[in-house]
Order: sequence, then structure tokens, then C-alpha cells
Amino acid sequence: MLEIYSTPLDILYLILSIAIGLLALFLIIALYHLIRILSNVNKVTSKAKDTMDLINHYLWQPIKIAMMIIEKSKEVARKSRRKSED
Repeated sequence: MLEIYSTPLDILYLILSIAIGLLALFLIIALYHLIRILSNVNKVTSKAKDTMDLINHYLWQPIKIAMMIIEKSKEVARKSRRKSED
């Protein structure tokens, strides 16, 4: 069996094939971990989007309504002040 790998070129081919195999294995493992990380990022961004939707619905909308009411009351107060001045 050692007679097959007797020339330096045969040994080079053996080492290159092992190196390419190890590189392919490393890339497969790295790709697997990248897919898992991106999946987790997708889950986190989805939860963040849901949280922002809840904040917008339960917090920001009432604030916007209160601000509209304040602006309308300011307009009514200005109009009533103008009428009282005239």
C-alpha cells in the first residue's frame, strides 16, 4: 500500500485532497452556524417589530389623540379670545 504513495506527486495529491476535504467540512459547518444565527436574528427582529407595533398602538396613538385634542382646544381658546376682544 505504501508503494502507491512512493512519488512526491502522489503525496502532494493525497495532502491536497485531505486539505480540500477539511476545507469543505469547515465551510459546511460555518454555513450551518450562519444559517442558525440568521434564523435567530429573524426571530429577534420579528419580536421587535411586534413590540413596536404594540407600542405604537397602545402608547403612541393615545398620545397623538391627546395632542390633537390640545391643539383643537388651543384653536377654540384663540377663537374665543378673539371674539371677546372684538
